[in-house]
Order: sequence, then structure tokens, then C-alpha cells
Amino acid sequence: MGFWQNIFYNKSIKRLRIMLESVRMRDFSLQYSLDKLTGEERRMAEEINAVINEFREAEHKHQGETHFYDALLSNVDSILIATDEAGKVKWMNRTAVERLCGFKFDTLDSLSALHTSLPAQLKELRKNCINLVYFPTTDGEERRYAATMGKIFVNGIGYRLYTLQDVASVFRQSEFLAQQQLVRVLTHEIVNSLTPIVSLSDTMADNIALGSERNINDEEMGVALSAINRRAKGLMEFVQRYRMLSGIAPPIIKAVKVHELLMEIQKLVRPQMSENCKVNFTTECNDTIIGIDCSQIEQVFLNLLKNASETGASRVDVKATMSDDERWLIVSVTDNGGGFQHETADNMFTPFFTTKKDGQGIGLAVCRQIVSNHGGLVGAECTEDGSGARFTVRLPIKET
Repeated sequence: MGFWQNIFYNKSIKRLRIMLESVRMRDFSLQYSLDKLTGEERRMAEEINAVINEFREAEHKHQGETHFYDALLSNVDSILIATDEAGKVKWMNRTAVERLCGFKFDTLDSLSALHTSLPAQLKELRKNCINLVYFPTTDGEERRYAATMGKIFVNGIGYRLYTLQDVASVFRQSEFLAQQQLVRVLTHEIVNSLTPIVSLSDTMADNIALGSERNINDEEMGVALSAINRRAKGLMEFVQRYRMLSGIAPPIIKAVKVHELLMEIQKLVRPQMSENCKVNFTTECNDTIIGIDCSQIEQVFLNLLKNASETGASRVDVKATMSDDERWLIVSVTDNGGGFQHETADNMFTPFFTTKKDGQGIGLAVCRQIVSNHGGLVGAECTEDGSGARFTVRLPIKET
């Protein structure tokens, strides 16, 4: 190799090394001056500049997209936290910072500063299931969030995405959707009943006005009156069902032991359960005293157990436990009746929504109203293996 060729070779190697170092350090400010360069040396510098420019443009585009999605997710009203499988926080949105600690934290365990039970509550979340996460604040109030955990994969690496939404806003949204659904149902039922009544009554009125020239006889007139009567009674029954839902009396709170409550439910449920359905009651808080309206809460569990029996379940497990902070009684009703479609869960507690052939769509709506009047929550989910359904009632411990 000649002297000048050796110099060109060494310069080219040095330039390539500097370019690779810049790329490795993600420093794309490198730019070689083309002044006084000719031939292969100029072409080499041009190629290096072109490569660096492409990397720079790609980096700018990536940063722009990152800033866009970060700004977008930071303005979402829900708390979003992404962690690895070990619980190390990889990202959180601005809402998480503002509504939780006021600063970014490194691990889920750091949330124990808010409350000792909070990290465990998040880690116990099952994939795509909505659970209640709650903890008392230092000023005596209580924060309650509807929480879900989903799994995402980026470049083959798995992460957990936790979403927490303020329960009050969830309730407002659910109530709005329920009201829309209720208006649609009411409109449908009323119009279906009134349309034939109006039509038949108009026909009869027109024929009465014709006198002897009327075109329907007395027998046909009787049939029309009978049809009007049936539709009017059907409409009255529907209105009575609505009154039953909207006319639930405020609870009369009295102190009762959890064990006594479950024993009374056992006595009441036996006559209405199928012989092929076995009901098991277990409790970890026999002597716990809770303030409730016994008759109303009994009605809630009678409805839930009756529903389980009507799904064809052969086994129903009723389990009562206390929350870790002993502020809530949690009673779950789990059956093996085949579960339900996920899209059904959104409408399950909506008044007049039913999947049963002869159902009225009142039972679960009444359950939710009663539990809500007690300051509690009721939810539904499919069991982990998909073989059945689980209804969970959470009631605040309020002694009288």
C-alpha cells in the first residue's frame, strides 16, 4: 500500500470509528466538512454525513412520537402506571404523579408511603378484571379507585399496565349510560303498548261515529276492547316494576353479626334453590358486627343465589371476608353455571336488561340500588377458569 493510500485508509477508518461511536452514544451532531476534500475521500465523507443525517431524522421522528404519546397519555384523566414483572416502574402519566404521591416513584412498593396495603392491592389484580382499590388518606378521607391490570409486550418484553379511575367518575359514567339504556327501554315498552291501543281506539271511535253504517260488528268491537285491555294491563305491570325499582326505601340500619346474617340467608334460600344445586357458606369473620338493613341485604343475596340456581349451577360458594384494613365486609357468591359474555357485564345491572327468556331485568338492578344505598359496591366477573360467575358485594363496616 502506497503512502497516500495509507493516509486515506487511516482517515477513512478514523471517520468510520467516530461515526460508529456517535451512533452508539446517540449523538447525531457529527457533520464532516466537505471543503478541500476530493475523490474517494469526499465520497466517503458524504456517505458518512448521509448516514448520520438519516439517523438524526429517525431520532427526531422517534422523539416527536414519544413526546406526542407521552403528552396524550399524560392528559388522560385515569392514573396509568407501567411496570416490569418485578414491579419496577418504567413509566407513569402526569395524572398518576398528581393524584398519588406528587412525585414519580421507582417501584410499586413505594406506594406503601400512601398506605401499607396499596402495593399488595395492585399486585393482586388479575388480568383484565376490575377491582376496587381503596385506602384512607392522612386527613381521614378515603380514596376509592376502579383498577385494572393489563399485560403489554414491547420488543418481546412483558410489562404490566395498571389503570386506576376514580370511582365517583366511574359511577357518574355508569349512571349516565344506565339512564340512556333505561330511557330506550321505557320508550320501547311504552310505544309498543300505546301504539295498538291508539290504533284500535281510533278505529272504534270512527265506527261509533258512523252509527248504523259502521263496518265492524259487536263481536269485533269486543275483540278490540279485549286487546286494548290486555295492552293497558301489560303497560300497568311494566310501570309497577319500574316503581318497585325506584321506590326502594332508605335502609334502616341496625347492628348484626355477620354469622347471624349468613345463618338467616341460609334458612331463607333453601326453599328456592334447585335440589341439584348445593350452596356452601364460609366466613372468616363470624363475630364481626356490621350496620345494615337486614331485610334489604338478605334480599340482595337471595336474588344473587336465585340467579345462580337459574343458570343451572350445581354448586354455589358464599364466602364472607374482611378487607385488610377491616373497613369493609366482602361477600362473594361464586357459581359454576357457565359464566356470561364479557359484553353482558356492562349491562348486567341496568334496569330491565335480561338474558333470560322470561326475565324482567329487575333483580340485579334492585341489588345494586340496595347496596349503593348502604354505601357499598356490587360487581360481577367470570371466574378464572371461565366455568362460572362471581358476584362480589362490598359493604362498609358501620356499627350502630
